[in-house]
Amino acid sequence: MKYKLSIILPVFNEINTVATIINKLVNLRLYNNFKKEVIIIDDCSTDGSKNIIKKYAKKYNFIKTIYKKKNKGKGDSQKIAKKLVTGNYVIIQDADLEYRPSDINKLLKIALKQKKDFVIGYRNLKTSLTHPYFFFRETAVNILTGLMNVLYKTNIKDSACCYRLFSTKLWKSLDGNAEKFEYDFSIICQAIKKTRNIGQCSVYYKSRSYKDGKKCTWDVGLHAFKRIILDRF
Repeated sequence: MKYKLSIILPVFNEINTVATIINKLVNLRLYNNFKKEVIIIDDCSTDGSKNIIKKYAKKYNFIKTIYKKKNKGKGDSQKIAKKLVTGNYVIIQDADLEYRPSDINKLLKIALKQKKDFVIGYRNLKTSLTHPYFFFRETAVNILTGLMNVLYKTNIKDSACCYRLFSTKLWKSLDGNAEKFEYDFSIICQAIKKTRNIGQCSVYYKSRSYKDGKKCTWDVGLHAFKRIILDRF
């Protein structure tokens, strides 16, 4: 049986990195000869990212695109990507360079060999960046992860990791709440309510600075806290 992985790439004003990340995905050889499709959702970019995406979409027939007319957030982009997904598995890829696409194979191997419905990465959050956000981030992620594990009776190591791989059957059954970054927490909460067949592995992570385009702000943690509680009850 020929398997396929759907890679969803939400993009919003990533002119400095979008070409690099698309190139990495184009050249990525997947575990066990998986085929791939790259689904790029442009969230109404205004910095020229859209033109770069169109260039690659024209060149490679496994790249699918949606260009939104209004900026509605990363969560909304993942929702509307559902109609384009045809793979056996689905993974989310950020359009920056904080994660290493080659690690996708680590999650894919666990899903296939261990027959997992859901595989999530975990990061080393230590960083040399000096902005106060990064100082408090590790503590915030640990609190959010601990809260999730207590409320949902699981043992997730990093509830805020971007790398989340799902069987398509599970992913399409999830009805994530919210539109922006907190959607990522909602999807994890919904997934672990439906399955305990979860795998985990370490992944590369190098946080970028706000100068380089970091978009997460202080209120993301508060929204995530709210989402974890609301999705549970």
